[in-house]
Amino acid sequence: MAAFPALEPLERSYSLGSHPISAASFANGDETRFLHGSVSFGVPVALAFRALTLTQARLISDHWDGQGTVRAFTIPAEIWRMHASRYDVVPVAFAWRYAGPPEEARASGGLFDVSVSLVAVG
Repeated sequence: MAAFPALEPLERSYSLGSHPISAASFANGDETRFLHGSVSFGVPVALAFRALTLTQARLISDHWDGQGTVRAFTIPAEIWRMHASRYDVVPVAFAWRYAGPPEEARASGGLFDVSVSLVAVG
């Protein structure tokens, strides 16, 4: 499992995902729900890296080339650097995959802006 490059994003956004819940309906119209675990899944994370050098931008594109949207990987602590702990966002044991290819744009001075969308796979 190849780790995501250890780069700190300028911006990150995420939601808390969903818990594994199923529901059962009864003939009288009542419904009950079953919680199948205490860990959320499908946590989406969007990362924005600004003013990366060509070498740094290549780290992300090379990682994408090796993983695509199929292979899971880990993400480093640098992703959560602005939080008190990376554990306050999602469990450390989560694996991740790309939701789609990274989006790269040229910035001034030969630098690059790269946006990445990830999703937790458990």
